[in-house]
Amino acid sequence: MGKEEVHSRRSEELEALRAYYGNDLSSTLAPSPADTENEISRDGPWFLRIRNRSDDNESKESNSSSLGTPTLEIRLSASYPLGDEPPTPMLHNIMMNPQLKQDFLQELTDMYDGFEVGILWGERCREELFSSDFTNDSGEKNENNDTALSDNDNVDDSQDDASVRTFIPSTKKFSQPMRHFPTTVIEDQSYRRDIVRTPPFHPPKSGPSEIMIAHVCSVHCKEHVQWALAELLFNDKKVARASHNMFAYRYTIDGILVSDNDDDGEKGSGAKLASLLQLSRVENVLVVVSRWFGGIHLGPARFKHIASVARDGLVLGGFLKDCSER
Repeated sequence: MGKEEVHSRRSEELEALRAYYGNDLSSTLAPSPADTENEISRDGPWFLRIRNRSDDNESKESNSSSLGTPTLEIRLSASYPLGDEPPTPMLHNIMMNPQLKQDFLQELTDMYDGFEVGILWGERCREELFSSDFTNDSGEKNENNDTALSDNDNVDDSQDDASVRTFIPSTKKFSQPMRHFPTTVIEDQSYRRDIVRTPPFHPPKSGPSEIMIAHVCSVHCKEHVQWALAELLFNDKKVARASHNMFAYRYTIDGILVSDNDDDGEKGSGAKLASLLQLSRVENVLVVVSRWFGGIHLGPARFKHIASVARDGLVLGGFLKDCSER
C-alpha cells in the first residue's frame, strides 16, 4: 500500500463525485459562490449536500443555496481507501434523534470495506432522508413473519389498466416494492436486450442457500431498462423470487448522461452499484444483482460481495476489463 496509489484512488473518486454531485460537492460546509471545484482537496474533507432527487438536476447545474441543506461531511483517514481505518462521516443541518443519528453514522462506518464509499454514503443519506418508508430494513434485519404469496401471485395482470403490467414480490419479508411496466414496452421487440448472466456466487460464511447472480446488458434509453427488468421479473421464476434484485444503470442520450439506481429493499446496495459504474467509467449499461438470502446475516460484507458480483458481470458482458479481484 503506497501513497501514490492512495492519491490516485482518491483523485479518481473525487472526479466521480464531481460528476455525480456537481455543485453539491464542496470543500466547506457553506461554500461561497466564488468557490470552484478545483479547490476541493483529494485529502478532504469532502462535503456532499443531500437533496431530493427532484431537485438534483437543478442543483448540479447551479450554485443553489447551501444554507440549511442537509450535508454529509467525509473526513478521510490517512490510508483511505486502501486501509482498514474507515473515513469518518458527519451530518450537518439534519434534525434527528441523537441516538438514531449515532446509529446511522455507525451504519455508514460499517459499510466501509476497503473500497471507495463517497457515493455509497451520499446515496444512503439521500435514501434515509427522503425515502417514504425508510423505517423498513432489508432481509438482513427483518424477521420471517410475513405471509408469502403463491407461485402464481408474483404477477398482477390487472384488468383495470391493460396498459400497465405490475410485478408483485413473492413475499413482503424483504421490503421489495411493486414495479409497474408499460405493456407497450414489454411487447415491443425493438427494445429487446441480450442479457448476460454470471455463474452463481456463494459468499463465504453465508447460509447454504445464499446465492448472488449478476445480470448485465447494454441500454441506451429508459425503455431498454424497462424491457430488461420486466424480462427478468416476469420470465425468470427464480429471479422473480429473489430476496432482492438491486440494480443501477447509466446511459447517454442526446449528449446527456442519465443514471439511477434502486436497492430493491437491500438498503445501500443500489448506491454501491451506482458507485461501481461511476468509478469504472462505464456507460450504456444496466447491471442487476439478484440475491437469495441464505438465512445468515452477512453484515457490511454483503456490499463487497454485491459489488464484486456486479463487476464480474461487467467483465463478462465486455463492459470492463478483467482487472478485479474478489
